Amino acid sequence: MGNTRAWPVLQTTDLGEAFALAERLLSVASWYDPTGCHLDAWAHSQDVLERLVGTFPEARVKSYAKDGTGLPVHVSLGVASVAEAREALVAWSGITTGHVLWYDLKWPSVPELGLEHEEYKYAELQIACNSQDIHCSEWTAEHTVFVHARPGDDLRPAWLAAQAGAAIVGPPEHGW
Repeated sequence: MGNTRAWPVLQTTDLGEAFALAERLLSVASWYDPTGCHLDAWAHSQDVLERLVGTFPEARVKSYAKDGTGLPVHVSLGVASVAEAREALVAWSGITTGHVLWYDLKWPSVPELGLEHEEYKYAELQIACNSQDIHCSEWTAEHTVFVHARPGDDLRPAWLAAQAGAAIVGPPEHGW
């Protein structure tokens, strides 16, 4: 049990640019299951909830209200490909904050950095839409791509970013 660390590797107002980097990072993964991906968004009003669910009626809705019903709610959607993730996040980006998370992958070993083993337990990739933090707690015009890795494994995220033509652009956050 433990939490990831999440390093931002891109902040951009162009969601297409964020997905292009995510695809390059996924191609660096030593193993990747495209169905190991989901989208999450939050609704704090009935209008936002109706718009989110209206775009994807199969989305799951869970209330976080004190009594277990009503607002705010978490809206979640499983996807099976990068194309589906892109379609859903683009649709939701005009409505609220949210993120797409790829969690069923492995980051490769990097022996030249002393990282002799693949990383799978903490290996995740995330695009935070309309946010600069992994929890999408505050709306911004920017989208942020995060590489999640093992805490203390500070060299791997920079190496991964470099493989995809990017670099670390800010301090890491505590993940989940």
